[in-house]
Amino acid sequence: MTGAGESPNVGVPWLTLGLPILVAVLIFFFSPNFRVTEGLRTSPLGGDFLQEWIGATVLSGEQAAQLYDKQYVDSLQHAPQVVGFEWSESSYFPMVYPPFYYSLLRPLAGFDYSTASKLWLGLSALAFSIFGWLVYRFYPASRDYIFAYVLAAVFFVPFLNSLVMGQKSVFLLLILLGAFLLLRYQRPFGAGIVFGLIAFKPHLGLVIGLAMLAKRQWAFAAGAVLMVVSLVAYSWFFQEGLFGEYLNVVSQMNDYLQTYGYQLEDAHSLWGAVTLALHAQLPWLAKLSTVLLSLVVVAVLWRVVGESVAFNSNAFARQFSAMVIATVLLSPHFYGYDLTILLLPFLLILSTTNLDRWRNMRRERGLVILVLACFGLSGAFSEIARFTYVQPSTILLIALLLFLGEEKGDDRGAFKQDGEVACD
Repeated sequence: MTGAGESPNVGVPWLTLGLPILVAVLIFFFSPNFRVTEGLRTSPLGGDFLQEWIGATVLSGEQAAQLYDKQYVDSLQHAPQVVGFEWSESSYFPMVYPPFYYSLLRPLAGFDYSTASKLWLGLSALAFSIFGWLVYRFYPASRDYIFAYVLAAVFFVPFLNSLVMGQKSVFLLLILLGAFLLLRYQRPFGAGIVFGLIAFKPHLGLVIGLAMLAKRQWAFAAGAVLMVVSLVAYSWFFQEGLFGEYLNVVSQMNDYLQTYGYQLEDAHSLWGAVTLALHAQLPWLAKLSTVLLSLVVVAVLWRVVGESVAFNSNAFARQFSAMVIATVLLSPHFYGYDLTILLLPFLLILSTTNLDRWRNMRRERGLVILVLACFGLSGAFSEIARFTYVQPSTILLIALLLFLGEEKGDDRGAFKQDGEVACD
């Protein structure tokens, strides 16, 4: 992908892009989640990655058909001879992802769990370095402040939590960036292919997928459908009916927020925030209130994405930002570590803000303040929610979406310094 006016040999700030690797090294040496200890652990070594490794291990063995068998998987997760440590028998990670996801991770099952968890940490950090490189190389508006952005990003609490907890949030961020950049360079079919990879967490793909359909982006939709159908077909034909068992697991998650141990204070979707505000009482009222608020969010999102604009414009960068923010709000389940994906809309919003005039423009000033508030308060969201029963992240994201939905006025192309984007 090459944009008109871009230098084909853009120097890469390797020191800047090495920051995520440095953070991963520090986490490896200092985080209790990666420190080998004797005796009973309160949480697994390597964090929640235990779930991925066990799933990949089951698929790699003779008992692959028991991937979604709770009793069998639970026994493996708590077998010291399998995982290499002991942890609380009262905790358990259910297999909640489609079989093709665990199949993709089977190479990691070839290592003992301790080694695999370290590799996962390294891969997550590398994914963010790739994210930074792609931003620097293919999003020219970021080049003047790439160091400041990456330096701030590696201190974003959800990003740090994602690494410490062995989560996959950085890979979600990378998928969203890939889809955005391909759209920006007018490759909608390829963007759809990349976006389709989000199918391992299908609920996170609904908002953007439907919004792009509303914009009549048939090539994007075709690419996404092709990827999803390919992944499902692989599971259906080559994994002996496991996909049917996965669908059965999904069908039993209607009241997932009522599950024992679910941490409502760390839930950031509308459903989670409303359920928390009602002290988890009256589930029917929480669902009704969530539906009504969701309709408001959809209406605001429609206001932002309803018009047709060029993919390489300032307007589309903000439209895509609104889609990502709405994804958080409308998701049935969204924990704090996955707020890592907000690093993309934060980048797009700030890069399309006229820094010479933002103090005198209410809309722009509000967007900047809200982005900084979301970033700065991210580490306190859960604590505030625990004591007040109000999730501040949800309020800030709704406000951010409302500001994005205001009249745009003079919305010139965000990439005017590079001219119009051209395809290879």
